[in-house]
Amino acid sequence: MEHFDVAIVGYGPAGAALAHLLGQCGVKTLVLDRESAAYHLPRAVHFDAEVMRVLQWIGIAEDMEPKTALHPGMRFVDGTGKLLLDWPRPQGKGPMGWRANYRFHQPDLEKLLRESLVDRSEVTVRTRCDVFNVEDKGDSVELRYEDMSCGKVSRISAKYVVGCDGARSL
Repeated sequence: MEHFDVAIVGYGPAGAALAHLLGQCGVKTLVLDRESAAYHLPRAVHFDAEVMRVLQWIGIAEDMEPKTALHPGMRFVDGTGKLLLDWPRPQGKGPMGWRANYRFHQPDLEKLLRESLVDRSEVTVRTRCDVFNVEDKGDSVELRYEDMSCGKVSRISAKYVVGCDGARSL
């Protein structure tokens, strides 16, 4: 049975970013995702300077920034036009060296995260793998998953497992 330090279930932005950070620290990491490719529509549309700092640490901030738009804030009105909420957002760079708010297209971010992850030798990514069992063994965790490309059931062990697979998470 293969053993990893960390198994990440889910390969969206959170799982991919975590895999990058763990890989940079030399942590042997496995990413499992049930889908074969990134979802083509955005689900997240905003991030802040702290996220941009994470992207900077990963090494993709300079590639991501031109793909973002300034987020001026939002005004919520009712059907008659009466103002319900005015939510202006700070403009300009803050103390972290990045703007406080960014609008973005999630598939752009996922593409950058995935393309740059191939350079991290400590990280193994397996798509079309549906995790169906997680068992705590005390000092490790055992995961069983189906490789949906061939129907083969496999199991791995890891010191830790992190669920980054969203609302349908096991």
